Formats: sequence, C-alpha cells, structure tokens
Amino acid sequence: MTAVTLFRQLIIAISVLMCTLLAINLVISVLNARLYFHEQMQNHAEDTATSLALTLSGPAAQADDAQVRSLVDVIFDRGYYRNIIFRKSADNQAAIHRELPVAIEGVPDWFINMIDLPEPVGQAEVVSGWRILGNVVVVGNPGYAYRDLWRVCIQYIYIFLITAVICYVVVGLGLRYLLRPLSKVENQAEAICRREFPVQDELPKTVELRRVVTAMNRMVQKVQSMFQEQVGLTESLYKQAHLDSVTQLSNRRDFDARFRAFIDSERSGNRGALYLLQIQGLIEFNDSHGRDAGDECLLSIANTLREVVVMSDAIVGRRSGADFSIFVPELDEGEAKSLASELINSLSRRSWYQSKELVPYIGAAHSESIARENNLLSQADMALRQAQHHGEGGGHWAIAERETAESARPAHEWGDMITSAIERRAFVLHYQPVYGVDGSLIHLEVLCRLQEGEELLTAGVFWPMVERFNLSADLDRVLIEMLAEQGPAGGSILCVNLSPNSLHNKQFAPWLEEFLRSNPRFAERLQLELPAQMLEADEEHLRTVVERLGPACAGVSLDHFGVAGSEFMHLQSIALRMLKVDMRFTHSLDPKSDSRFYVETLLKIARSCDLTLYAEGIETEEQWQAVKDLGLDGGQGYYLGRPSDQPL
Repeated sequence: MTAVTLFRQLIIAISVLMCTLLAINLVISVLNARLYFHEQMQNHAEDTATSLALTLSGPAAQADDAQVRSLVDVIFDRGYYRNIIFRKSADNQAAIHRELPVAIEGVPDWFINMIDLPEPVGQAEVVSGWRILGNVVVVGNPGYAYRDLWRVCIQYIYIFLITAVICYVVVGLGLRYLLRPLSKVENQAEAICRREFPVQDELPKTVELRRVVTAMNRMVQKVQSMFQEQVGLTESLYKQAHLDSVTQLSNRRDFDARFRAFIDSERSGNRGALYLLQIQGLIEFNDSHGRDAGDECLLSIANTLREVVVMSDAIVGRRSGADFSIFVPELDEGEAKSLASELINSLSRRSWYQSKELVPYIGAAHSESIARENNLLSQADMALRQAQHHGEGGGHWAIAERETAESARPAHEWGDMITSAIERRAFVLHYQPVYGVDGSLIHLEVLCRLQEGEELLTAGVFWPMVERFNLSADLDRVLIEMLAEQGPAGGSILCVNLSPNSLHNKQFAPWLEEFLRSNPRFAERLQLELPAQMLEADEEHLRTVVERLGPACAGVSLDHFGVAGSEFMHLQSIALRMLKVDMRFTHSLDPKSDSRFYVETLLKIARSCDLTLYAEGIETEEQWQAVKDLGLDGGQGYYLGRPSDQPL
C-alpha cells in the first residue's frame, strides 16, 4: 500500500465517521428542538387560553358580543395562533371563530413531513362568579416552529461544514507530515522497479514508520545483493562456457557459433577476411620454461591481437593450444593483406619472439561475398600451411587466392552509389514479423534493401560502406521518413534498427525527436532498436538516447543481446522495452547445452528488470519449440516468417 493510498483511506474513514456523527447529532438536536418547541407552544397556548378566558368573563357576563369579538381579534391578530374559538355554554355553538391558514415559508416539504410537529391546543372556561358562561379554545400556529427548526438545522450544518474544513486541513497537514517517510518508501519502491537501489539515510521519528523504513532499507540492500549475485554468476557461467580461461578470448565453440551467426544474418554477403594464427614451438617452450611462462606468452599474444584488431565487429578467439582465429568483416583484399602483415610485425616485436623459440604464422582467406559455401576456414588453413612452408627465419603470412566475384567493386564506387541512392531514395523497405509464443504478432522489424538495377542488395552487403563513408545518419533519416510515408497501415509496432554512428551525429537525434513530435501517430508505432554492444561501448550515450527519445516513441530495445556476457550489468538504470537474444544462442538450445542454461539465466535477469526477451534467428521447428519451453516471450526468424515488402 502506497502512502497516497493510505492517506486517502484515512481521509475516507474520517469523512465517514464525521458524516455519521453529523447525522446522529443532527437527528438528536432536531428531535430535542422539536420537543422543546412543542412544549413551549403548548404552554403558550394554554396560558393564552386562560388569560383570554379571564379577560372575556366581564364582557361575556354583560352579553357584550362586540367587546368579546374585539378582545378575541386583538389576541388573534398577533399571528401566533391558528384557531381561536369562543363557545357560549348555553348552546355550545361557536359564537366567535377566528382561523389563520398555516403559512410555512422557506421550509421544504420533506422536512415538514419528516418532523410532523403536533398542533398545541389550550382550553379555558369563561366564568362569572359560579356561573360558566362559555369556553375558549386556542390552537397554536406550528409554522413558526417549523421555521425555527429548519433554521436550527441549517445553522448546525454550516457549523459542521466549517468545522469539517478546518479539521480536514489540520488532519491533512498532520498526515502529510507524519506520512512523509511513506512517500519516500513509495519512491524507493518505484526506484527498485527502475533497477535502482536507493537507501534512506534519514529515519522517521515515529517508531512504527521507522521500522517500516528500516525494513525497506534491508530489503533494498538484499534485492541489490541478489541481483548482483545473479549477474556475477551469469558472467562467470558465460566466461566458463564461451571464453578461453587463459587469454579471455572467445574459445573455439564460441568463435564458430558467432561466425555461423554472422553468415546466417542479414549481413551475410558482405566482404571480409578470416585469419588463422599458429605459434610454432609452444609445446617445447612450455617444457623448457614451464606452463606459467607459456600462459604469459599466450596472454601476450592475446593482448597483441586486441591492440591490432580494433574493429568493433571483429571476432577473435583461441581455438586450441597455440592456434588462434580472427574474423574481420568489411575488409577488401588490400586491407586484409595489410592487417595480416601488421599482425606479424606486431607479434615479432614481442619479447618472446627474440628467443626464436616461438614463431608465428598466419593464413588468411578473403571473400567479397561471405557465405557458407565459401569455406573460408579451409582456405585459411591451406594458406597457413603455405605460410609455414615458405616461412624462413621467422614469422610469415600468406593469403588464399582471391575469389572472382561479379559484385566486387572499388570502395569509391560504393560511396558514389550509396550517396546517389540516398538522394534518390532508391531503397525498398521489407518487413519481418516477430511473434509471441502464443502466435500473436508482436511487431514488424523493418529491413532495408538497396535497389541496384534489377537487383535488391541486402543491408549486409552495402551497410559496411555506409558506415565507412559516414552516411549512416543520412540513410537512417531517409529510411524513417520513407517508413512514415509508405509504412503499412494499422496498429502494428514498427521496429527500426538505428546505427550507433547516427546517434552520435549531432544533428540526427534532435531531428528525430522533432520528427516524432510532429508525427505523433507514427511515433506511437515506432520502436527504436540498437545493438547491445552499445551497453559496454557507450553506456552513458545510450542512456541519454533512451531518456531523450524513449518517451517520444513506442520504446527502445536492444538486439544481439548476450554476446558480451556482461551487458546486463548496465540494465539497472536504462529504461528499455525489450531484448533480443543473439542467434548464436538460438542455434544451440539443446537441453544439455551451455547456451540453453545461459539463456535461462538471461531470462531471469530480464524478468527482474521488467523486460521482455525474444530470440533471433529461429530457423527450425525445434528451435521454436525450445524457445517456448524456455519461457521466452517470442522470437523471429525464417521459420516464423521471411522478410517481405508486403507486411502482414
């Protein structure tokens, strides 16, 4: 129960109590006043009858009817009486009868019917000596009593209302002061929902509230500790399953899974290079210098690879022993050769190389269009054998013979073609559905195709050149404008992938914010999707983007989640909508696999952060069933629906 709810319930309880007391007091007061007025009127009628009878005794004895009528009129004209009747005893007929209708002004009928005040009646005999001359009957007028009773009731209600307002103000101020710590507790609970864990340092003076705040602080610390333990355990499991224990690079299984995921993704068809690095003589080095020295050597090699291979999308791993593998997308053949030469030169400058006990060899394979049928790993292995065969007196590298590809073109031609396409808006939007486990459509992911003659090029083919020529902000802007103009009708959420480079553009984020404000209906359907690598590479900028653009659209989400292994450490303070598990895990969800257990842990963390979790790259019925069994919220992939220019 929040402090506001408790405050309202207290106010309602006080209001009900005060209204009940009002009703009881009002009824008692009106009944008492009714009894009082009735007794007063009854006494007044009897006194008037007695006084009038004594006054009429003289004129009645003299049979002076005019005098008798005059005296009766004097009393009746005062207006306090409804009837005055004088009867002579001789015939018992009304000699004089004065009657005034009861006039009650300003008193509602329901009040008169509810009170039902009896009419007071007073009687007295007119005597002269021992002789009875007649009798007088005086009936009081209840109209004045009803008027006075209604006035008392109204005054009582006014007094109550004034008192109630004063009480409400006093009680409200008092409760706000007393319940101020509960408001902080409410804010503390809301902060926990935002994955923040604040502790109240100032404890309230009230004993009961102090206990509540103290218990809340303990709970916050416990929840934070549990969350951190879960995150730490997940990181540890990730490292054990996917990283080499010595070098902290990807192990063989992780490298192969990430490489296959790249080939199966939208980026397949792009150029790139695969390298195999082998250090000869490591076994003998271990025997001579010990395993610790060998581990230091491996760590030195890994650090060299990190220093040289700085591309964000590169995959670097240790396959086994002294064998390493490197995959770098978006390289042309010349750049692939330069990188191989730089790797050999950098390794040659290490201290262990001077002893000539360890010799590095590199085999490289380059392709203008990476696909499964390229067999880059086999080509790189053949190039490695060639390097070992021709290497003399030190390290050497070799590259497999260049493939022939009609789609290959120089970089400057790519730049001109993409710039022209942006100006002409020569792009085609495709849509791939994302389904929930219950079969419902969650949203449509918007994909971009470049129209080149009669051929449609996927983003994986041309996007690296977009990034190289710094055109991502221009292209993202064009795609969002096209989606707003040409997008499918209906209420489906449209998920658009944005480049991190676009968000770093100083003009793009303000433009997008203003564009969404100018198109509120479109903004309600637009969901922005960013790569999960931004969590580690640029967390502060990502948080700024989410805070700025999140409220202006349907939300912000992350794709390719889980690859880094520690991305969820940053989820506590960023208001995201959903996460998409990278397809490398989707492709290995066997019941006994490490990936399945890892995804289960990711799901628990996502649930604790109030995030939905979807799987990417679902290509078989078995994978879709595994996603359902794990309890994920849904997924996307060719098995569920291929990209199409005709949305569902």
